[in-house]
Amino acid sequence: MNQNNNTDMEKALTGLLEKYHVKPSLPFHLQMSGKVGELDMLSGYSFAEPELQENQVPLLTWRVKRKFIELKKIVEESVIEDVCLFRFCCIGNKEKWSLFSLLYREMDLFEFIGNGKIISVQGVISGNEAGNLILRLDNNALCSIEVSTQLPSGMPMIDRHEIIARRGVASDVVVDTQIPQSSIYSYTQQGEKRYTDVDMELYGFDDTRIDHIRSAFQVLKQPQLIKEWQSQHKRLVNFIYYINSTEIV
Repeated sequence: MNQNNNTDMEKALTGLLEKYHVKPSLPFHLQMSGKVGELDMLSGYSFAEPELQENQVPLLTWRVKRKFIELKKIVEESVIEDVCLFRFCCIGNKEKWSLFSLLYREMDLFEFIGNGKIISVQGVISGNEAGNLILRLDNNALCSIEVSTQLPSGMPMIDRHEIIARRGVASDVVVDTQIPQSSIYSYTQQGEKRYTDVDMELYGFDDTRIDHIRSAFQVLKQPQLIKEWQSQHKRLVNFIYYINSTEIV
């Protein structure tokens, strides 16, 4: 089976729906189909415009990742006390990522984990290669976001998310490492290969496709998320357009 094919992803999603007895209200696609009355579910940053058609669903795929769910719980349950600063860094390659998509992702993560809405931003952006921002939520939490598209071609994303509180620190990366680690490393005559299988129900798909399938499943299971995520998409895109139109850029 070719996991790079959207048809394989849709078959895997259909399998999950059948397994958990979820009946979607409309036919769906994990790519842009343009068919009336059928849901087109893509990563949110795939839609460049803030206003979407009713059947266009911007998936906030990172919200289903276990590490971000756990960080959100740590904040909500006051495992660390009096959170004051979030430090996010996200670096990708230009073949797969743009500054728009990285900012979209990291700004939504700040609101998702920080449990608030962005009300102010300061920073600088250098073309379509790098950006440094400082943002504040309506609950007064601050966040520094560093994004860049300067990784070499073919390299996977490198990201780190750290939360600093009056009492305690939390991070999605082990404290004594600089970059995310894989579970298994294989060194052969064909070069290095890395393996990290994080989802036994979707074995064989890479992280990006697993998150796509899981977030689509969540939307079909909880249809109220469609309007909620469409509204969040509009906020994020308008905010990014605002950043690009002001003197801070």
